[in-house]
Amino acid sequence: MVCSALRRVAQVHAYLVRKSSSVSKGHHCQALGSRPAASESAARGAPGGMVELLGKSYPQDDYSNLSRKVLSKVGRNLHHQEHHPLWLIKERVKEHFYKQYVGRFGTPLFSVYDDFSPVVTTWQNFDSLLIPADHPSRKKGDNYYLNRTHMLRAHTSAHQWDLLHAGLDAFLVVGDVYRRDQIDSQHYPVFHQLEGVRLFSKHELFAGIKDGESLQLFEQSSRSACKQETHTMEAMKLVEFDLKQTLTRLVSHIFGDGRYSNAFAFLWGLKYLTNNIFLKSLRLGVPRFFWSTL
Repeated sequence: MVCSALRRVAQVHAYLVRKSSSVSKGHHCQALGSRPAASESAARGAPGGMVELLGKSYPQDDYSNLSRKVLSKVGRNLHHQEHHPLWLIKERVKEHFYKQYVGRFGTPLFSVYDDFSPVVTTWQNFDSLLIPADHPSRKKGDNYYLNRTHMLRAHTSAHQWDLLHAGLDAFLVVGDVYRRDQIDSQHYPVFHQLEGVRLFSKHELFAGIKDGESLQLFEQSSRSACKQETHTMEAMKLVEFDLKQTLTRLVSHIFGDGRYSNAFAFLWGLKYLTNNIFLKSLRLGVPRFFWSTL
């Protein structure tokens, strides 16, 4: 669901459709709450068989590990169901970004994508994010594979490369994601993510900074706990500040400006929540904590 004022989004979708590596859109015509029909032949690890999902057929091989139970969850699109809690949160986030971040012509700076198919290539899910071939996050025990080349996305970041290469520099992606977890009070194999990505040019990042014209985005130095080896400390600190401000405003918009009250025993407060969100993002590095430089 994309704001009609964002005319450039139509061009982006056309670009993505033309790309052979792009993902297909989710099926919005499906009745709300209905479960998509998965092939009855779908079985865990059945080389030579086929599994049908969202209108496409995928050959199975030694990597196939989807159960019928997981397949039955694909395509439910809870974040599209009006008045569902996930839908409500998504709409609050969209409302905030549309109002607070406006482009030069009065249109929203951020475009929103919430209808990408959860079926992605392993290249999109891992390689496009520079995840090494031997990284443990690729393990069959942690992911749901249709086969060696296709899987259910483990994160919405699987769509970053396509959107960035389509020319976008500020966008939100919402969707269901899948990871193999033992079900308990904190884990479930199907959950939802909403991520934001924004790129800054040198002019945008250093605008309004004293002597900003002399500052640089990039350098060749050593990696530290504070920054990557290719970014200057000035650029890193400004991006970090903008990210913290963005998260603080977003959390305040969703939960209200309650600040840091300790009156309620079960409320950790906005300070903890915002810092926790930021720290979890920061561990992923600049290109993947979503606020970066061009």
